[in-house]
Amino acid sequence: MAHRLISQPKNYDWGVPGALSRALGREATSTPEAEVWWGNHPLADCSVSTGTGPVLFPSWLEQTKTSFPLLAKLLAAQKPLSIQIHPSQEQAELGFDDEEHRGVPLDSPERTYKDRSAKPELLIALSEEFVALAGFTHENEVRSRLARWLSAGAPQLLAEIVDPVAGSPADAAHLIVQENPSVKVLVQELEHWLSSPNLADHDPETLGEVRLLQKVASAHPGDSGILFVLFMHHVFLKRGEALFVPAGEVHAYVEGLGLEVMLPSDNVIRAGLTSKHKDTQGFLALANFAPTDNPQLVAAQPSGSHPTYQGFGAGFSVRVITSTSAALTLGAPSICFVERGQASVSDASQESKWVAGDAVFALPGETIAALAGDTVVWVVHPDED
Repeated sequence: MAHRLISQPKNYDWGVPGALSRALGREATSTPEAEVWWGNHPLADCSVSTGTGPVLFPSWLEQTKTSFPLLAKLLAAQKPLSIQIHPSQEQAELGFDDEEHRGVPLDSPERTYKDRSAKPELLIALSEEFVALAGFTHENEVRSRLARWLSAGAPQLLAEIVDPVAGSPADAAHLIVQENPSVKVLVQELEHWLSSPNLADHDPETLGEVRLLQKVASAHPGDSGILFVLFMHHVFLKRGEALFVPAGEVHAYVEGLGLEVMLPSDNVIRAGLTSKHKDTQGFLALANFAPTDNPQLVAAQPSGSHPTYQGFGAGFSVRVITSTSAALTLGAPSICFVERGQASVSDASQESKWVAGDAVFALPGETIAALAGDTVVWVVHPDED
C-alpha cells in the first residue's frame, strides 16, 4: 500500500518565494522557499500518512522494519548557496564523534557534523536551466579567464593575487578562506568593477562568466568566496541533466529548481558565501583540490522504457516515468514524486491515484503507472542487490 509523505518547505534566504508551494500543488506563499525534504533523517520533518494519522517517517520505518537509507529534496535557489563540501563516511563518523566528545550541542549553529553519514548527492535539473559551481578547473582555463576578465576591465590587483596560485587550487583556497588583507581589498575593487561594467563589446564567454560573478557577488557582498568563481567549473544543466557531487568535491549551487538525492545526511562543511558557520580548517583538510577536466555529469540511461540515473557509485538510483513509459513494478522501497500529471500505485489488492505535487512512499512489488499525457514521476530508490 502506497503512503503519502508530508513535509513543509524550509525557508532560507536563498530560496524562491512560493516556488516549492507551487511545485507541491499548494497556494504559493511570499516566503523564500528553499528545500522540501522527504526521507529518513531526523531533521527532515517528514511524516507518512497512515490509517491512524501522520507518523514521523523515520519512526514509521523503524516500526515497520523497512530500510530506506536515503533523503530526497526539492531545492529552489534564486541566490547562490555556500561554497561547501561533504565528508566521506569515515570523515563523518570521526567528525561526529569528535563534536559529541567536545559537547557541541546537536542544534548549535557552530555544529558541523549533524550525523554519522556521508552525503554524496545527485542533483537533477527540473528548471530549464540549473547553474552550479563544481570542482576545480585547470591552470590554463584559470589564466584564460583571468586574461579575458582583465580585458573587460577587472582590477589589475586580480592578476597580482591570482598569478602565483593559478596552478594550485589548494593554495588559492587557502588564500581565499583565510581572508588575507589584500584579498579583502581585491573583493572591494571587484565589486566596484562589477557594479558598473561596460561589457557590451566583449565576447559571449566573457560576458557569461562575468555575469555569473556578478550574481554571486551581489548575493554575498564583501565575501572573498566570490573568488572561487575564477577557479571552479561553471555548470549549466538543462532540464533533465544531472550533476553528481562525491565526498570532498567543492561546489555551490547558484540558481534553479532541482531534485536532490543523497544518503540521509545533513553534514555540510562550509568555507564561504554564507552567513552560517564556516569550518575553514575542516574544509581545507578534507576538500579535493585536484583539478579535473569536467565535473561528474550523469545522463539518464535507457532501462526498459524508464530512463534511469545510475552507476555513479553512491548506492542509489533515480528512474523517470512518463506518459510514454510502461508501468514500473518496484524492486525496492521508493519515494515517488509526481512532478506533473497523474499516476497510480497499485498492488494485488488495491490502487491509489496521485496528482502533481504528491510525494508517495511505495514498497517492493507495487506498480506505478502514468495516467495522463503530461505525466512525470521521479522514482528514488536504493540500488537493488
